[in-house]
Amino acid sequence: MIEELSGTRLVFLGERHDATAHHELQLEVLKGLKAQGKQLAIAMEMFEETTQPALDAWSAGKVPEDAFRKVYEWSWRFIPWEMYRDLLLFARDNHVPVVAINAPRDVVQAVGKNGFTSLTDAELAKLPTGIDAKASDEYLLSMRSSIPSHGKKGEALRNLAEAQLLRNKVMARKVEDYLQLHPGTTVVVIAGGGHARGTGGIAAELGNGISYKIVLPPIPPLGEKTVTGADADYLLVESPL
Repeated sequence: MIEELSGTRLVFLGERHDATAHHELQLEVLKGLKAQGKQLAIAMEMFEETTQPALDAWSAGKVPEDAFRKVYEWSWRFIPWEMYRDLLLFARDNHVPVVAINAPRDVVQAVGKNGFTSLTDAELAKLPTGIDAKASDEYLLSMRSSIPSHGKKGEALRNLAEAQLLRNKVMARKVEDYLQLHPGTTVVVIAGGGHARGTGGIAAELGNGISYKIVLPPIPPLGEKTVTGADADYLLVESPL
């Protein structure tokens, strides 16, 4: 699998955030791509743009672990540091850039509560230019098959969908920008399965002409019976490499 992944500049590695095995897989893929001689960057859902200076310092080896852990815990407060520690140590020890790609938390929360059209000019100014996250009915159907709706219906479900779509669009733009600015780099995106899948995920928001590969572990409701070739190039069950 590593040889096939090394043929593209953009790789999505999906996960269930609290699954140790998924993070172990991600690390093995990163090590494999590095062994192929690839210059890497790790684009992570777990961080938003305000943390980029801290990420740069971490990748340069200028920040002690205990200090950087506080940055992580502010950014991704519900998942223990230990889940991502080995991956982030790999980045630090090999001076691999870590790229913050998520949308600002406060803006995502505002959309999740009242929808995209409720955003103020000040909130819109925090987003990349031209982002529009009004969810279509088609997107609502796609989202229902990939992430829990938590019993939400009607307007509440649409707001949840628009918050998800906003994150996908912002993350896609961040990835596009990084690829353009760093033409010799392979970008590996670390994100939850709903964001990493091809249908209704980050990849669906990329501009034309950007090739990529997607690797998903089975993450209910994404599995052998539900994932199609449009969702992933690889659906891993066991013995991934």
